[in-house]
Amino acid sequence: MLTQRRSAAVTGAAIVALLVAALGGPVWLSVALGLATLAGVVGTLGARLRARGTGVLGAYAPARAMVAAAVAVCAARQGLDGATVPAAGAAALVLTGTLLEQPLGRVWRAGTRTVVNLPGVDLARPLAQRAGLGVATSVLALALAAAGVYVPAAGPVGLALVLGLAVAAVLWTTSAVRRRPTLRPTIAAALESYGAPVMVYLTGPAGTEYQLGVWLDQLAALEERVVIVVREGRLAAKVATMTTLPVVAAPTLADLEAVHVPGFRVVLYVNNGAKNGHNVRYRELTHVQLLHGESDKPSSYNPVAAMFDKIFVAGQAGIDRYASHGIDIPPEKFVIVGRPQVAGITAGSVTSPLRTVLYAPTWTGFNQDNNFGSLDPGGPAIVKALLGRGWNVVFRPHPYSLRDARSLAAIGEIEALLAADAAASGRVHRYGDEARVEMSIIDCFNASDALVSDVSSVPADYLYSAKPFVIAQVDDRTTEDFVTEFPLARAAYIARLHEPGSLDRALDGLAHDVLRETREATRVYYLGDIPRETYASAFANAVSALVAATPRAASGAVDPGVDDTHDDDPADDEAGEDD
Repeated sequence: MLTQRRSAAVTGAAIVALLVAALGGPVWLSVALGLATLAGVVGTLGARLRARGTGVLGAYAPARAMVAAAVAVCAARQGLDGATVPAAGAAALVLTGTLLEQPLGRVWRAGTRTVVNLPGVDLARPLAQRAGLGVATSVLALALAAAGVYVPAAGPVGLALVLGLAVAAVLWTTSAVRRRPTLRPTIAAALESYGAPVMVYLTGPAGTEYQLGVWLDQLAALEERVVIVVREGRLAAKVATMTTLPVVAAPTLADLEAVHVPGFRVVLYVNNGAKNGHNVRYRELTHVQLLHGESDKPSSYNPVAAMFDKIFVAGQAGIDRYASHGIDIPPEKFVIVGRPQVAGITAGSVTSPLRTVLYAPTWTGFNQDNNFGSLDPGGPAIVKALLGRGWNVVFRPHPYSLRDARSLAAIGEIEALLAADAAASGRVHRYGDEARVEMSIIDCFNASDALVSDVSSVPADYLYSAKPFVIAQVDDRTTEDFVTEFPLARAAYIARLHEPGSLDRALDGLAHDVLRETREATRVYYLGDIPRETYASAFANAVSALVAATPRAASGAVDPGVDDTHDDDPADDEAGEDD
């Protein structure tokens, strides 16, 4: 809402600046409004101006164009002479460039792509991938042009900046046009030479990279070579910073067609992304849905899973979940592989004292039906209750919670509570970057004696520790209905956040644990009846078996009829997984 108000204010100021200039109003007022507009543009775009990629091109283009037109008019009204001509020229060039930003962005994106760690391909990404710097330079040049209406020295500097930017744009465009015809064949040849039998396919909005991150260690440990194919440009750039595995962006359908070289046999998917269907159509391959968490959320029994050849699940719960929700999938499609990510979790001792509790709430979900998060508004009350019992707290919210304003407010309140308690009591709490960045979720599990979470994959993974946990219930359904819908809750102490006293009773359960045997049976049901000694290798063995059973794929030559017009870099808004 705040961003929308800022955008409206920026656009409104630009309109008034142009009207004042065009209708003969005070030149100083038009210039001042123009400078205010440009300051608002920079303030609103903020970090986007520093980000990689070309998605910022065209941002606030109407407002910037109107300011450029207003500056040109003001310069003309002051009288075109040696002092004002550079200002007018700079404004005119900025106006032209602003209107061309998005078309040029499409050309630049077509001529380059994120391809990293793939032998035989050296795709140095051009400076156009720092398009935010170009937009910032354009705004600065326009601001100098506006100042040049009154300050003679400012106009020539602004003109020099915009001319330099124009030269750079010409060079970027020439490079992109020259590179585009050879881009797909070069990538395809490198992929064919690399000979990886396993493709990992990822699609989703910004932030989806964490879903792949769950599996990166296991993928890197496979005996078979792996290539990660990412459908969104900005997402691919982010993934490229997370792994040493080859990463190839394939933003268009023709790009995707070109990466299907002989040698690929198995494709792994980590979410229910809307573009998964684009790849499942290659029926000569074996398509495997992994998802990225073991939970009772609707995303873990999505009917679209039926389109995959195999569905890897951690335990029998992952199979029964579909049937219990009326989704009929042939049993031979399911393969129980355990949850290899939990192999590093240390099992707790029966006699371990309860000193440290991990609070790891999930996020709000893409829609209300998937909102099981306790963070807002229950999070601060939960943490106050933990502190009131004298426990140390490890606080690790879901990554997507950092993108939601209300969740961020709750995170800030919780971190303030922890900081104040640490200062007053000397207890050691772990939160912020320490818990979210420096520690993995497994590190957080091992650092805790108990868990408070909600309906997500976190308590299911925590089962492997044999330690007690609380599941926070955020709706008002009966406990019986809640447990029926989310069977994992049978092994948890349930805190009904709408019911006074329920949270305290659940926390009492942590201290007087009576559910240990129930948790052990639930662990087998959810995480598989696989010996701990061989638990970590079950997934790798299942992948190897599928690779061996799948014939070598035929060549995936580019089909001239495939749509090559889709350009997803500016939006990257396809929904991914809900968990």
